[in-house]
Amino acid sequence: MKRAEIIAVGSELLLGEIVNTNASYISEQLSKYGVSVLYHQVVGDNAERMRETFEIARRRSDLVIVTGGLGPTADDVTKTVLSDLLERPIVRDEEAFHTIQQFLQSRNREMNEGDARQADVLSGADVLQNPVGLAPGMWIEGETTWMLLPGVPREMRALIDATFPKKFSGATLVSESLRFYEIGESALDNAVKDLLNGSNPTVAPYAETGEARLRISARAVDDTAARLMIEEMKDEILRRVGSYYFGSDDETIASYLVQSLTRHHQTLAIAESLTGGEVQSMITSTPGASAVFLGGVVTYSDELKNRYLGVALDTIEQHSVVSKEVAYEMVDGLVKQTNADYALSFTGEAGPTSNSGRPVGTVYIGVKTPDGIEVIERVYPHQERNVIRLRAAKDGLWALIQRIKKANKCS
Repeated sequence: MKRAEIIAVGSELLLGEIVNTNASYISEQLSKYGVSVLYHQVVGDNAERMRETFEIARRRSDLVIVTGGLGPTADDVTKTVLSDLLERPIVRDEEAFHTIQQFLQSRNREMNEGDARQADVLSGADVLQNPVGLAPGMWIEGETTWMLLPGVPREMRALIDATFPKKFSGATLVSESLRFYEIGESALDNAVKDLLNGSNPTVAPYAETGEARLRISARAVDDTAARLMIEEMKDEILRRVGSYYFGSDDETIASYLVQSLTRHHQTLAIAESLTGGEVQSMITSTPGASAVFLGGVVTYSDELKNRYLGVALDTIEQHSVVSKEVAYEMVDGLVKQTNADYALSFTGEAGPTSNSGRPVGTVYIGVKTPDGIEVIERVYPHQERNVIRLRAAKDGLWALIQRIKKANKCS
């Protein structure tokens, strides 16, 4: 099955009342078995539009997975529409009917026609009994294979997890995302452009705030073989751009920094104005951070910068709170309080308007290492407030990582 399509049924999805998380989960699971999802569709509880949607999917896809519309209410018409389209009569599945019957009896409820209708299936379907709900799913083989699933995420996931390993045995797809910093997406693309045209494994670039990524995906008979293919490709990529690499998949710049400090038994402290605690949150979200992170302060007012960090009020008055001088005194005062091996300070203008006279997007990052203090200036023009704060946080952490690498190479 090379081409898969996912159709979510439900007017509530179109109205924005519910987010379609089912499609993302199904796509993720299909990718593990080397099945490519080419289309996502959402259709309301309308038989005519549903049939049109199903007809489009049948013409262009090998596998169509439909979620929703299998329940007890009058607008649950997925089975009826597909029955008519495929010319397969609806029959009642006795096992599913018995499950519904027992469930209602346990709650002292009488079965009505809507309840019973949940046990109806298309003739010839492989019935997927629902382990955590009432309506069963269906797997219908044909020129196009159809899979019908309940729309309730918990039930959908249970049926996917039970069915996919049986239906897609003999092949698997494994992916790993390599994460890079201080290299743009276009520069990264150019460095590995000859690797982007491969069919197995594949390499695909994408980006997020301040970062660039390469996703390596390999298809093989089993997980071990696929991972071996990924490692070979990863080695070649890192040979070219390894100096920008900081981790894979869920690893972050903060976790990379924590690991580096842990290996060398060194400590960290952070003083924040601009970023308002975001940098400390990034650090403390990393398991093991308590072994290296001593603590920090968040000081927005001039008075607290003076009281807790020893920033001279004269310095603020002469240079403004957004300045190299203030960033220097913030990190210097923090180290005097904590005796940390490494420390960072952040001050800047995040906008939307400037309070210091500096252009919005101007940032100063104080970096304290065992060799002394330096202040880095960054400018992020035409960026939204939270993007400026996030870029500053990542730039500060990355600057510290580079200095730790340099210090330990020289030692």
